[in-house]
Amino acid sequence: MNLLFLTQVTNPILAPFAWVMGKILNLIYLLVDKIGIPNIALCIILFTIVIKMLTLPLTIKQQRSAKVSAKMQPEIQAIQEKYRGVDRSDRTAMMRMTEEQQAVYRKYGSSPFGGCLPLILMFIIIFALYNVIYAIPAYVTPVKKMYQPISSDILKNVEGTEYEETYTKALKQFIKNESLSIRSKSTNKAEKWNENQLIDALSVFSTTAWDHFLAGEQIYKEDKVQETKVLDDSFKEWNEFCSSDVFKKIVEGKEDEKDQILRVNSIFGKYSVLDPPGWKLSPMLLIPILSALLQYLQTKLSMAVQKSGNDKKKENATPGAMEGMLKIMPIISGIFCVIFPIGVGLYWVVNSAVSIVQQYFINKRLDTMSIDDIVAANEAKEAERMKKMGVVSTDRTTSTIAKTNTKTISAIATDSSNKGKNSDERKPSQKISDKKKDELAKNAAEGKSNISAIANLFRGDDEEDK
Repeated sequence: MNLLFLTQVTNPILAPFAWVMGKILNLIYLLVDKIGIPNIALCIILFTIVIKMLTLPLTIKQQRSAKVSAKMQPEIQAIQEKYRGVDRSDRTAMMRMTEEQQAVYRKYGSSPFGGCLPLILMFIIIFALYNVIYAIPAYVTPVKKMYQPISSDILKNVEGTEYEETYTKALKQFIKNESLSIRSKSTNKAEKWNENQLIDALSVFSTTAWDHFLAGEQIYKEDKVQETKVLDDSFKEWNEFCSSDVFKKIVEGKEDEKDQILRVNSIFGKYSVLDPPGWKLSPMLLIPILSALLQYLQTKLSMAVQKSGNDKKKENATPGAMEGMLKIMPIISGIFCVIFPIGVGLYWVVNSAVSIVQQYFINKRLDTMSIDDIVAANEAKEAERMKKMGVVSTDRTTSTIAKTNTKTISAIATDSSNKGKNSDERKPSQKISDKKKDELAKNAAEGKSNISAIANLFRGDDEEDK
């Protein structure tokens, strides 16, 4: 099923992005129309390149973050490994682990969600971009005007007739029979379409659908008893509408409008960007094949950034999740491009091709940059940000926290393993001196006894034992 939605997106998050992209696409169409080659496929290619260039700073930021993250992960994993045997209910130990991890993030000028923000923004842009590509007539005024002679004639000719209230249901039945779908909720729910909603419906027509529509073909089903075809009652409104004199008047002389619409949407000569390639052998299958191949190369290049952060010994090792993504994503991309309209597949192909070129030069640039330089730049930015916030650094600096003594961590693990044992079975790190016992009793009498105070007493004893 082709999922096409042509009403402008109203989602409060996506709408502003889609509106800006729609303006860009409309401008591109006006330019290609001015030079005498008005074609949606060409517009999609140019539009994709423009969007990729506009979002290049986000791509670079995300890749830099990935490189720093790859370098930082061994230290994060080392901290997690050191605290592996610690009881998770030990709040003091968990706080220390979190503090050390945060110190590593600060050391590299990063954060657990540092690379997520550019990625989230990229996803929002992609979803908005899909809305624009799927809904070209809703954003490109000259294309919308191509449908208006047909939509206007439908509304004018059904007015005052018995089909005024049923033509919408009839067209919905036709679209369903053609395995097409309109994603606009308002258009789908409306019992009587206005002109914009009618253009939504006409805009999803594939080449085959246009032929069936203008021919006024009725919908039949097999009668197994009589072994013949009979009119399908589930499409009653369409069968009555398309065989009426009103409908014949609507479609009369509309071949020129259909040819203009198909010509603007054409690709590979006789195909339309609204047609899905399908599984039949045809030039359209080049789109899914190219999409899968380029998706593979793009994923391979993007993984090189993360590998560059690993040590030489692990440089050629590809994590299982990444290896699975490298194999599965191109296959998924190829299958989607077979099922979805060519316009969507064309976007994916161009997007992947431009991404590969960008990724190649980004990788080259990142390879010449020292991780230490990137970290130093991040630290400088973080220091400046903290200064603007009025935060004064303390003696407990990032470097001292990040380099937490393994002996201390071992002591924490020992404390956790000794839980539940009596005082005679405890290891030295958990013994409480008489002095500390008196202090604990005093705190309890004053109402100061709490988990943190007890933990501090244990930690104080550890320091005395050293």
